[in-house]
Amino acid sequence: MAFFSKTKNGERSVNLIMFDGIEAIPRGMAVSVTLLPDQIEIRQIVGGKARAYLSYDQVVKVGSVNEKEVEEADKSVIGRAVVGGVLLGPLGAVIGSVSGVGKKQKTKYKNYFVINYTASGSDEPKVLSFEVGGPLGFKAFINELKEKSGIVDGPTVRSDTPTIL
Repeated sequence: MAFFSKTKNGERSVNLIMFDGIEAIPRGMAVSVTLLPDQIEIRQIVGGKARAYLSYDQVVKVGSVNEKEVEEADKSVIGRAVVGGVLLGPLGAVIGSVSGVGKKQKTKYKNYFVINYTASGSDEPKVLSFEVGGPLGFKAFINELKEKSGIVDGPTVRSDTPTIL
């Protein structure tokens, strides 16, 4: 379950489950993601004290996604894996390929928090992904991270109004 809090210094923090992106922190490990004044801290909570830091200027995009959103990206197993991989890196490929197998009667979906960033010292795109054990109700956390990273969302596309170019 996602646990939201603020540190004693007033920094926003959330506890999540590591899915992919940091070799020093194994998949399935509980982590704390904290929005420090100048960078993001990802800290392993139990079983070690691994830490990783990501500068806000490296962050390209952040958001939340669930299996259903990745599932609906394409119809075929291979297509889903490719589309998922392009959108979300390894997490998307895993979810995308699994989503095309079996019957469409699955109703419970896992939720994920994803940070796309550029690797330090290069232009290589990277992905950090975390599993959220509970509902995705952390809009304020995502909004603060976007603000600190200088990410501006485009206007919402609505089908009931004309698009002005």
